Amino acid sequence: MIRLFNRKKSGKKDTGSTVRVRWTFLTMGVIFLTFSIFSYILLNSFQRVMLDNETDEMRNLSEELLTRFSNHYYPLTEEATTSMLDEPEIETGPIPAPQFRIEKREEFAPPVSLTKGGIIVKVFDPDEDLVYQTDTKSFRFLPSKEERVTEISGPYGKALSLVVPVHSTYNDRLLGYIQVVQTLKGYHEMTNDLRQSIIIIGLIALIFSSVIGGLLINSFVKPITNLTTAMESIQKNLNSDVRLNEGDKNNEFSKLARTYNDMVDLMQKNITNQREFVEDVSHELRTPVAIVEGHLKMLDRWGKEDPQILEESIDASLTETKRMKTLVKEMLDLSRTKEIDVYYKNERTNIIELLKQLVTNFKMLYPDFQFIVDDDVKEDLFVNMYRNHLEQVFVNILDNAVKYSMDRKEVHVSISSSGEQVDIAIQDYGSGISEEDLSKIFNRFYRVDKARSREKGGTGLGLPIVKELIESYGGQVHVNSQLDYGTIFRIQLPVIEPESLPET
Repeated sequence: MIRLFNRKKSGKKDTGSTVRVRWTFLTMGVIFLTFSIFSYILLNSFQRVMLDNETDEMRNLSEELLTRFSNHYYPLTEEATTSMLDEPEIETGPIPAPQFRIEKREEFAPPVSLTKGGIIVKVFDPDEDLVYQTDTKSFRFLPSKEERVTEISGPYGKALSLVVPVHSTYNDRLLGYIQVVQTLKGYHEMTNDLRQSIIIIGLIALIFSSVIGGLLINSFVKPITNLTTAMESIQKNLNSDVRLNEGDKNNEFSKLARTYNDMVDLMQKNITNQREFVEDVSHELRTPVAIVEGHLKMLDRWGKEDPQILEESIDASLTETKRMKTLVKEMLDLSRTKEIDVYYKNERTNIIELLKQLVTNFKMLYPDFQFIVDDDVKEDLFVNMYRNHLEQVFVNILDNAVKYSMDRKEVHVSISSSGEQVDIAIQDYGSGISEEDLSKIFNRFYRVDKARSREKGGTGLGLPIVKELIESYGGQVHVNSQLDYGTIFRIQLPVIEPESLPET
């Protein structure tokens, strides 16, 4: 059996490649979009954290400066500011008496670090005149009555400006303003580096997603392509042995392949059965048709005037016509056994009652025969089998037992049960079947003794029908026979609970 792994070349337009390209780009787009959204969120979160840290750092510095500057009586000047920040000018010039005490306290305070990266400090007097700065860069200054952080333009782009009014702790007098500017140099450098890294990683992700997307889409499209190829092969040749590879995984594609293979197998089986049916019927009808044709030709030539020949020809034609009718009926019965799972899966039949009734009927039909029933079962047993089908099985076996019994006209029927199944044995003491023929008796149209079978009206379909029916309902049939001593047919069928299925 051929299993498809790769699509064969075809002269038709390959639409699979179009689907593959579309889905590849779609997968690339989804992966890249997901990465872009994640990167955007990550970059914004990073920027927000960085700005919060820079703002906290500005506030800490402004609070430290405010603590120093507020312990002062007079408005801020360049000399006073430099002195309070512990610059070298603190040792120069006379200091007014009221201010001396304060300055002496400040000498013991640790110096304020104004050299932190990106930070510029500017000090203004109450008239908004610049009295001190750590950098000559010019920034917009907007005085405020309370602490305020604003965004301004800096040398590297966006910058932050924090303006704090300075009031004396002694008389609440406005001494001036402190402006702390964070140029965000490190922030912009890190943001640019991160943005460049994201772009590079994004390009790598785009290439990676295209490869992964192509592989993923190929794994999805390949089973569909294989299915198309298999269907095209079946379309060209209904007997094609091309099948889909079911694989080892129990996923949707494996189930699809398994279902398709089962469907094709069933279709080809039905086609084979149909062909065999036609061939078998044609073969079996050939003989009776030839006989009827021969008699009619004989009558046409010279037998019309001879009453004896006329009567013999009519009798022979009627006999063969009856055989053809029986043959067609049995062939139809045999073909319908394939539909049991569809139409008769919920049937229930009392096998004990049916078998006893059939034995009673055969006793009436063949009074010279002795039918012995050995029933070890004391209760009714039900099987999941259509009543007419079960009756047809027993009638065929009992009819053969009668037909092929010569001297000893006796048929023995035994019934037993093991709880889960019922065992039926039908024994005759007729001519028996040779070991060579025993393996072929269930073949269609096979007759052990063709001459005798023809005389008895056999078609060679009775036992094949028995086997098909029993096995279609989950049972088994076996035959033991010895030439000139008789035959035993053994049938096993699963027993069901009386309430498990609706009664027929």
